[in-house]
Amino acid sequence: MDAIKQSFYVMRALKNKNFEAYFVGGCVRDYLLKRDTIDVDIATNANPYKVMDITKAKPTGLPYGTVSIQKEKFKIEITTYRRDGKYTDNRHPDEVIPVQTIEDDVKRRDFTINGLAMNDSYQIFDYVGGKEDLRSKIIRAIGNPDERFQEDSLRILRAAYFQAKLGFQIEKETRLSMANNKALLQNLPNERVFTELIKLLKEPNQLMALKTLDATGISKELPGLEKGIRFIVDNMKEPIFIDAFFALSFTLHGSVPQAWKFSNIARLKYEKVVELVNRNQPLTNVDLFNQGLEICLLTNKVAFLLGRSSNQKRALEERFEKLPIKSALDLKLRGSDLITILNKKQGAWVSKAIDDMVNAVLEGKVSNTYEALQTYIIEKEAKHEK
Repeated sequence: MDAIKQSFYVMRALKNKNFEAYFVGGCVRDYLLKRDTIDVDIATNANPYKVMDITKAKPTGLPYGTVSIQKEKFKIEITTYRRDGKYTDNRHPDEVIPVQTIEDDVKRRDFTINGLAMNDSYQIFDYVGGKEDLRSKIIRAIGNPDERFQEDSLRILRAAYFQAKLGFQIEKETRLSMANNKALLQNLPNERVFTELIKLLKEPNQLMALKTLDATGISKELPGLEKGIRFIVDNMKEPIFIDAFFALSFTLHGSVPQAWKFSNIARLKYEKVVELVNRNQPLTNVDLFNQGLEICLLTNKVAFLLGRSSNQKRALEERFEKLPIKSALDLKLRGSDLITILNKKQGAWVSKAIDDMVNAVLEGKVSNTYEALQTYIIEKEAKHEK
């Protein structure tokens, strides 16, 4: 609400030049729900060049009639009244057509609860039934839901996101249309789908939204996530953390799909968790040493959720702290010592021997002392020569 108050000067500056201006979209919805809002949207009949001249806004989406003002903690987006032309990519309109009234402008928007307008006297203008849907806690597409989702297929996921955020039910026809148009998600860049999915997973009513993704079959359009979403819906009572969501889903899927553009570090983490969980063996000190505590804790979390292990978080943390070595550099016998003791030339065998000593120390087969390691390596070499 503070963001709205701090944006009044834009509205009044436009009005002082005889232009209309209204708060629209999520900021109005959040104002009526008494929720904090992050960004403010304003619709006006002034063209973007007039808006920039009057408010000193910067061009951020001129093809769509949008200019913006970046404040310290939020952004004000000001867009000229418009309706959208054809969408050939299921995401962006090929053209935008100026319209004369706020009523025509709001009818192009996604859901009724986001189709409300408010003037600088806090008077609400509702041309789409948004106030009633807010009272009834309903997410409903404006107009024909098939048209809304075929225009911009990301709205299919955004309906689920708003459900996760607000805890509202999705109206029957809107929900049916989400299911019928789910294949359109394949036309979107995976990065955009990923961003919307992450937003959904961060919200308090996450499980409610995941149930919608499962029931509508939308989960089938999300590579490698269908089995995980089904498992979470069927078995969990509390929201799941994002890392555990992906790790569990990919474990049930059996691999980490290339479609998701994770960082190399995140991809490697999920791939290792999939491998360790599906190995179906207890985590060893060697695992803790090689993979680190984070991956081992995530592995145990997933195995616990799947009913394959007890919760060993504290035990793993204690075991990690008590590891006799945390690095090969902690060994009391070094590679140069190996060369001297065995009187052999430098070669790949040195690295293999160090790895062998590391494992032997971690498994408790030998103490990490120079003498014990020297005896161990000499005996092992003697057996090898036989």
